[in-house]
Amino acid sequence: MPTIEKKLTQAEIFCQNYEPELAISILNEVITDSNSTDSEIAEALTLKGITVDLAPYLAEDQQNYSALIYFQKALEYDPQNIYILFNILSSFSCIDMMQEYTQKNKSAFINAYDVLKNDLYDTLNEELKNDLRKFSSKYNKFRE
Repeated sequence: MPTIEKKLTQAEIFCQNYEPELAISILNEVITDSNSTDSEIAEALTLKGITVDLAPYLAEDQQNYSALIYFQKALEYDPQNIYILFNILSSFSCIDMMQEYTQKNKSAFINAYDVLKNDLYDTLNEELKNDLRKFSSKYNKFRE
């Protein structure tokens, strides 16, 4: 029986090879496995969000197929995860903003930005700091 770590690696490979059905199946196993740690569940939910972003027909809720749903769930398991926080920020692109769920959850963007800017900024490398700066105008717009 593969370890949780091996399952996550397999799912990532399936996602990269555009075999989203197989990736989702493995990720669901990890999410429901009682041996999975919080960080492993967070990673699985993040990968599930990325996979659903590539293949929206695999979303559990066809009305709300936003990857943001999965990133928000992942954050519940690992609230200081920089990768998840940046995925939340990236979920507010022009295309994603056409989805009702994303439009109604601008507070997720604001909260992720605040955590990165106020709590984790000193841990970011220069590239990530620059990436965060690129989101500042959207942050200011959403705060209005």
